Amino acid sequence: MPAKPKITEEMQFRIEKMLWDWEGRLTWALLTQKIKIELGLKITRQTLEDYKGIYNAYRTKKKSLRGATPQIEKAITKKDVDLVLQVKKLQADVEIRNKIINEQKRFLQRILQNAAEIPAFKGNIDLLIAERPEDKL
Repeated sequence: MPAKPKITEEMQFRIEKMLWDWEGRLTWALLTQKIKIELGLKITRQTLEDYKGIYNAYRTKKKSLRGATPQIEKAITKKDVDLVLQVKKLQADVEIRNKIINEQKRFLQRILQNAAEIPAFKGNIDLLIAERPEDKL
């Protein structure tokens, strides 16, 4: 049985960087193939797993790739960007409309409070919309 190839510190760093920059599907077989091509080192998954830094980098990258494939991430189109901008505009519209609604509610409260305080209200609308002392704060 041949001895396991020795991975130098520099090689380990380059393998971890490879994992950091990895895009697409990640498997031990694909990683060993890429190491063979780029570093000229024929190595097995079991050997790679013996190196804690490589193993942790592999697991971290694998977790980050789960659920969101690069194909999905790269499928963002101009339409998607336009939709995000449209959502932001609509949120601003909602904020402005809520502000206007609150002002209108306050105006109606003022009318009702003024009407309640006028004992002999004879239809004078100016008295109903007059500013209240608490509005001047």
